[in-house]
Amino acid sequence: MLATTRDPRRAPLLKELGAADVLIDDGALADQVSERGISVDAVFDVVGNSTLRDSLALVRPRGQVCQLGFLGGFEPVRDFDPIADLPSGVRLSFFGSAFVLGTPAFPLTDVPLNEIYAKVDLGVLRGRPTRVFRFDEIVEAHRAMEAGEALGKMVVTLG
Repeated sequence: MLATTRDPRRAPLLKELGAADVLIDDGALADQVSERGISVDAVFDVVGNSTLRDSLALVRPRGQVCQLGFLGGFEPVRDFDPIADLPSGVRLSFFGSAFVLGTPAFPLTDVPLNEIYAKVDLGVLRGRPTRVFRFDEIVEAHRAMEAGEALGKMVVTLG
């Protein structure tokens, strides 16, 4: 599995979580993939519209890009032309969980939470916070979050 990050400090965490290789996203991931001779089957793009063209360019023929995030904002992709911008044979899909989860088409009861919890218990999935703070450390937790040092989910305990 290949992972990407914009922050080189996060590369060790991504490798610890199972990434075989980590690319530092400089806005030209397709160039990095090409230079390294990497074949990418699929991209889960959580950034969204601002990285869509790069994501499309880095998958192999018959690969797939699924846009499932909006971290880059809702700005439309300027002058997007499916015929010119979508490489031949590459599939593009979109899943906006915020728009559908909890609706009749995607009821929350269909989310396999018990299976997920079981896999976490067995160590198959890693489901731990990156940092745990006591309630009296909440100022430090907020500072770490604002400084971009969270590197994942943080928890503040009340007891």
